Amino acid sequence: MPKPEVLIHASEILTGAGVRAKDGRRVTEEDLGRIEDGALVHDDAKILWVGKSSELPKEYASLPRRDLDRKHAVIPGLVDCHTHLVFAGDRATDFARRCGGATYQEIASDGGGILRTVSATRAASEDELFESGMKRLGEAYRHGVRTLEMKSGYGLDHETEMKVLRVGRRLQAARQDMTLVSTFLGAHDFPKGPTRAEYLNEILDRMLPEVAAKKLATACDVFIDEGFYTGTEGRRILEKAKSLGLAVKVHADELANTESAALAAELGALSADHLLQVSDAGIAALARSKTTAVLLPGTAFYLKAPHAPGRQLIDAGARVAISTDFNPGTCMTLNLPAVLTISALYLGFTKAELFAAVTYNAACALGLEAHKGALAPGYDADFAILPHARFEELYYRFAW
Repeated sequence: MPKPEVLIHASEILTGAGVRAKDGRRVTEEDLGRIEDGALVHDDAKILWVGKSSELPKEYASLPRRDLDRKHAVIPGLVDCHTHLVFAGDRATDFARRCGGATYQEIASDGGGILRTVSATRAASEDELFESGMKRLGEAYRHGVRTLEMKSGYGLDHETEMKVLRVGRRLQAARQDMTLVSTFLGAHDFPKGPTRAEYLNEILDRMLPEVAAKKLATACDVFIDEGFYTGTEGRRILEKAKSLGLAVKVHADELANTESAALAAELGALSADHLLQVSDAGIAALARSKTTAVLLPGTAFYLKAPHAPGRQLIDAGARVAISTDFNPGTCMTLNLPAVLTISALYLGFTKAELFAAVTYNAACALGLEAHKGALAPGYDADFAILPHARFEELYYRFAW
């Protein structure tokens, strides 16, 4: 087993100590826990000590060192808490047509849209999905991501949904340098073929029990929105998931206000995600709850849609996270720092709010905040050494 190691003379270390103390709400610059000329001691699993380089305890003085020469900042590993990582094919042609003026309905009628991805994912082998997933994880890692959620949802039948989740398990085993979390999203849309009631029963009576029994996912998500799952349908799925021991999450209030954010808060969901159309009542419900509001500004940017009311959510006292929403149709990027740039420009988030949104708060959205999202003794040693001297350069250097 490798010996513990010392990172020394970091230009700055941002521990997030104050963010953690405030549970990620209404954070300020003082909450970043900034240590200038910092040092960090870690082994393969955990952080052992963090502080100023000049105060390194004698017991660690003889350990191997990496001298960062005051040129590199160290932060908690970024947490990308909402992605659709495992799918086959792409929708580049759809994107080009949409940019050229074609409507979603026109593209869908020609076999494009989500059904194009469903068809390709159904046809792909597990090995093909695994290989593409590994390449994507490498890309995310290069951008500082150390924890990432992977949703299913491009199968929309029992066989393919289970296949995608099995691939997720293989990816978790293969990338020991990352923490990967699988979420079951069979309720992403309704497939062609079975009736609405038949597919809903397939999720409730077959898919969810198998996911829980085989531990293929730790959470269940539902797309509750206009034209997709109703609040009643979503509640049935989420309550069944909870009864089977799964955590729950909601794609909420993206296309229209359905008060699904309030439903997420009521059910104790880990997160309510998207929130472009969230109501004042939904914002208030999230602020009162432990449910994290996950914003996906890259998707709004990609679709040229109005952004979620991030400032209102933060000012109300909600815990707010930011994620890529990596997917083939509405946000084809794993560059979380670039999404931070969009958030800084269009949501008006401060440096502290951006930091919290992709560290501690994003860890909360996955139920991992007890050991991820901050730098402190006992926390997981999944820090990121930036190629920059300051955290703000991470999003100042757009799409670096």
